[in-house]
Amino acid sequence: MTPSRPATPRRPAVRPLVYGHRGARADEPENTLRSFRRAHQVGAEGVELDVRVSRDGHLVVIHDATVDRTTGGTGEVAALSLAELRELDAGRGERIPTLREALDAFPGLVQVEIKAPEAVAALAEFDRHTPLPERVVLTSFQAEVLDGAARLLPQVERGLITAEPTAELPARAAEVKATWVCPELSPELTAGLVERCHAQGLRVDAWPAADAGRLARCVALGADAVTTDYPALIDGWLRAV
Repeated sequence: MTPSRPATPRRPAVRPLVYGHRGARADEPENTLRSFRRAHQVGAEGVELDVRVSRDGHLVVIHDATVDRTTGGTGEVAALSLAELRELDAGRGERIPTLREALDAFPGLVQVEIKAPEAVAALAEFDRHTPLPERVVLTSFQAEVLDGAARLLPQVERGLITAEPTAELPARAAEVKATWVCPELSPELTAGLVERCHAQGLRVDAWPAADAGRLARCVALGADAVTTDYPALIDGWLRAV
C-alpha cells in the first residue's frame, strides 16, 4: 500500500536528510545497484546498505546471512565465493554488488551496516587499498562490532543502531565513540532523548519513516535524518512543506 500524504505537515526547522533503506527498496530490488541509482534519482541524500563477507573475502552488499530470500539461490553468503554470488539473480536481473560497486553507483552519503563481525577486518583491508570516503558512516546494532571499527578504522564515523532507544542511548553511543545514533521510531524515542543526543554532539537518524504519520513524528522529534523504504515519497513530502 502506498503511504498517504500528510494533511498538514509541520515545517521542519532544519530539513532532515533522507536515507533510502537498502536503496529504494519499495520500488526496486533491495541492496542492488539499480536500487541505489533509483534512490539517487529521486533525491535521497543518502542510502543505507548492508555488508557481509564472501567465502573468498570480498565485501558484498546483502542483508541476510543467506541468499535465499533475495535471490533465486540458496546457501549462506559466507559459504559462497564472489563468483558464485555473481551468478545469482538479486531481482530484475540485478547481481549482488560489491561494496566498491555500491559506493561508485551512489555519490551521496552512505550508511554501511556491518552485518557480520568479520566484515570489520575486511573493511579495514579495503580501506588500506581504497580509503573509505568521508561520506561513509559505519553502523551496527552490536557494540563489539563498533568497538572493532573504532580500533581498526578510527578515522571513519560510526553509528549505533538500536531498536530500544532508552535513556542510556547517549552513554552507549559514547562507549563506542559513535557520532550517529540510529534509533527505531518507537514510543521510547522522545524529543527529550533526541535533545540529550544532540547535547552530546550526536546526530539522530530515526527509522523507519514508512508513512506520513511517522515522517511527521520524526520531524517533530527533531531528527537529523530519516531512513525509509520510500525515498521518493518522503523527499517529496519534505519539499512540499
